[in-house]
Amino acid sequence: MPTRQKCRRCRPLPLLMLAAALLAPAVATGADVDFGIRAGEYTDIGEPFIGVEINYPITRDWWFNPNLEYVLVDDGDLMTINGDFHYDFHVDRPLYVWAGGGPALILSDQDDRPGRRDDDDDENDFGLNLLGGVGFQAGPVVPYGQIKAIVSDENEFVIAFGVRF
Repeated sequence: MPTRQKCRRCRPLPLLMLAAALLAPAVATGADVDFGIRAGEYTDIGEPFIGVEINYPITRDWWFNPNLEYVLVDDGDLMTINGDFHYDFHVDRPLYVWAGGGPALILSDQDDRPGRRDDDDDENDFGLNLLGGVGFQAGPVVPYGQIKAIVSDENEFVIAFGVRF
């Protein structure tokens, strides 16, 4: 029986569409909730990622920022599900400056030999995110840059650029 070849670069699309569908009602409620998209690089492994997020206010200065990042690795799958919180520092608008952290669930399915699904090395891990970012109000959107360290069994440094709506 022939095996079905999978498009590894296409795998994040259904996940991102599902995440967007789940996050959209929170944005549509009219609360001060922002939906965002982001992309960047996991620098230690040298691979790009794409992701989605919401940014929900807890207080005037504290925000809950759950997000999902799918790393475009060639030899398997790597995704992080993050429950980040951050504090917005008081600076002159339209500038935003924040720092924070939160838990990370790291889902990894790395092929030892590409094309051989029987030699997979599945590894799931928990980590701690430490992050900081800068953004600015540009009309109805907030473009931003963020750096993040993921502290886990295999530490990672992430550079991200995104936009919140």
